[in-house]
Amino acid sequence: MEIKELEEILRKSWSKETCSPGLRESYSEDNPSLGQCAITAMIVNDIFGGKIMRCMASTGSHYYNMIDGKLVDLTAEQFQGEIPQYEQGEERTMEYLFSTEDTNNRYLTLSSWVMYYLSAVNSPERSHVIENIKIKRRDRHKHYGGIK
Repeated sequence: MEIKELEEILRKSWSKETCSPGLRESYSEDNPSLGQCAITAMIVNDIFGGKIMRCMASTGSHYYNMIDGKLVDLTAEQFQGEIPQYEQGEERTMEYLFSTEDTNNRYLTLSSWVMYYLSAVNSPERSHVIENIKIKRRDRHKHYGGIK
């Protein structure tokens, strides 16, 4: 799977329900990546590995990925031209990200939609990605609790 393919699937999967609670009132289909950064970074990490990073932006904390030394930010467009402070980014652990019930629930919702859209095209590669996401969800339930 290529990152662009995942980005297209995420665009279909983002919603007001998966938006961060503090930004839900501002969420619109015109800016679908708004408030989706933490759970999107977690899904990217599920599929491509790497590190989940956190920096600051005008709306507060912003999460993105570092994969093989390359910055991957699938929700940067939410800032409409502003560039987050990537140079001040710090790695965050899954334990940190799963420390709130809201993030747990939003991750479950988003990952369920991602698996749904992945399953729309029957291919061995997509089946493998879906299985990996399911395994990660089970492992996280064991380690962090609350994730099914």
